[in-house]
Amino acid sequence: MEEPSINELPDDLILKIFSLLPMFKENIATHLLSKRWENPWQLVPDVMFDDESYESLVTFLSSVYGSLLSKDRQVLERLHLKLSRNYLDSDISFCVNIAVNRSVRKLRIHMSGKTLKLPSCLSTCVTLKSLILHAVNINVVPPSFRLLSLKSLHLLSVNSSGDETIASFLQVCPVLEYLVVNQTKDDDVMFKVVPPWFCLPSLKSLQLLSVKFSGDESLAKLLEGCDVLDNLGNKRAYVEENHGFVINAPSLEKLNFKDTFSNFLKFEHMPKVIKANIQQHSARYNDPMNLWNEPTVNPECLSTHLEILEWRQYEGTEQERNVAAYVLASATCLKMATFSTRCRNKYHRMLKQLKKLNRVSEICQLVFE
Repeated sequence: MEEPSINELPDDLILKIFSLLPMFKENIATHLLSKRWENPWQLVPDVMFDDESYESLVTFLSSVYGSLLSKDRQVLERLHLKLSRNYLDSDISFCVNIAVNRSVRKLRIHMSGKTLKLPSCLSTCVTLKSLILHAVNINVVPPSFRLLSLKSLHLLSVNSSGDETIASFLQVCPVLEYLVVNQTKDDDVMFKVVPPWFCLPSLKSLQLLSVKFSGDESLAKLLEGCDVLDNLGNKRAYVEENHGFVINAPSLEKLNFKDTFSNFLKFEHMPKVIKANIQQHSARYNDPMNLWNEPTVNPECLSTHLEILEWRQYEGTEQERNVAAYVLASATCLKMATFSTRCRNKYHRMLKQLKKLNRVSEICQLVFE
């Protein structure tokens, strides 16, 4: 037998049911009900709710009420919730659940720095491919929470209360391929560091931009047991005020990194990288290149994949020449190596030195700007 539809109930009873729902507006519900036989519900594939816009509220509630009344289960391509006011967790969960019932593909939640209790209904959603969280606090990741189909995740000015909350959140995304973490200098929130044991095995693209750290004791845990060389070549252990990233993503193909807040960066084995953009990093050393030691084994991404190298702000120091010499002598597939400098008075000397370096790739074109 076919399940009865709410649409078959009298208008006054439907209106009473609607009145029990979050964000109920009687005038909007009454108007929509009065038109429901004249104009069949048209469920739009893209819905945005901005609580500072009345027009947006009308459109959103039309979608909510229409989803309840219509037998048409048209896929909801995208839901964007931009919430500046205080809402109950149940209100947000209700809105997300409506989207889940319509097989939502993309979900964006902007909460103006407020705390989001992760809606449990997302754990049952097998259609969600993209999730964007903007200006959101995440305090707890429930043990049963999962995002089994999620491929793309954007964390924009996201804050967490616990040292490993973000790591726990990423861990519930087993097929995640695209991750963006973006914060600006003006953000008050902090992005806590993921622990060094954490690995994202399916991740193919990673973008980390202007990430700010909290500077608390959790940062020391990240670097526990790590030794580095100081400017005199002496080993010293990292201490609490040093903090940064250990990136462990064995399937990573593309990396874009710009960090003006931390002072440490370490890469684990990532043999599939084909494109990487790192030149801005705030390592607090007179010459950050002093941290580099020639690897005993050539990385596979360097020896068999690297085709284009662009080195900005090249200064031609002895250690930089050593790094350049190593890359040019190891990158068998290199097609173009571009070096740019701000030291115009040393231009010709640096160019002459670079031209003398051995290039294992016979087709490599050397460009100096």
